[in-house]
Amino acid sequence: MKKALLIFYAFLIFNFQFLIFKCNAQIDTVATQTEYVFLEADTSIVVSGINITNESEVVSKTKKRTSLDSVSERVHSPRKASLLALIPGAGQIYNKKYWKLPIVYAGLGSTGFLIYYYGNLTSIYRKEYVARVNGDTDNLNPNLANITSDENILAQRNFYRRNMEICVAACVIVYALSILDAAVDAHLFYYDVSDNLSLGVKPKINYNSINGTTTPSLALVVKF
Repeated sequence: MKKALLIFYAFLIFNFQFLIFKCNAQIDTVATQTEYVFLEADTSIVVSGINITNESEVVSKTKKRTSLDSVSERVHSPRKASLLALIPGAGQIYNKKYWKLPIVYAGLGSTGFLIYYYGNLTSIYRKEYVARVNGDTDNLNPNLANITSDENILAQRNFYRRNMEICVAACVIVYALSILDAAVDAHLFYYDVSDNLSLGVKPKINYNSINGTTTPSLALVVKF
């Protein structure tokens, strides 16, 4: 039953993420087509060497460009990215950061498996300890017969339970970080991180026109 639920849950997540990916592709297509229309609308007439531009078309193109920019900003919403991130990986798909999907799934998958693994061992040792304390020989686990001390059984149960709780905390942290990552990426979606941005230090000579002296210094140069 648990395996069937896990398979069904994974199927739902896969289909939901596929729909998000498809919607993103459609938005990109519409934006590209609109951009093409804007380029076609920017026409001019040349008469006897004089370039005469249709001002009404320029105004209309500018208004449409402003409208497209505002629509694009509204389309990519940090709030929407955060809500989609409640489903693991959906926020990263919305932000088009597909390379982060393996990281999210690896973190949640590994911690989820360890929760199941340590939880199963905790249950086995707990049942064994209860059976020994109550003298229920019918429910004793033959694989644990080599452990003769009840205190050792209890210590093993506490050990595996502690590991399970640590894995639960780790899973929650990974899940929260995936939501935070999607929100931050959405806020920085339009941030310019091109190669033209640079910050450097170069030597500079300051000349004093009053007394005619020069002073060496360093200048902080920002290129954008």
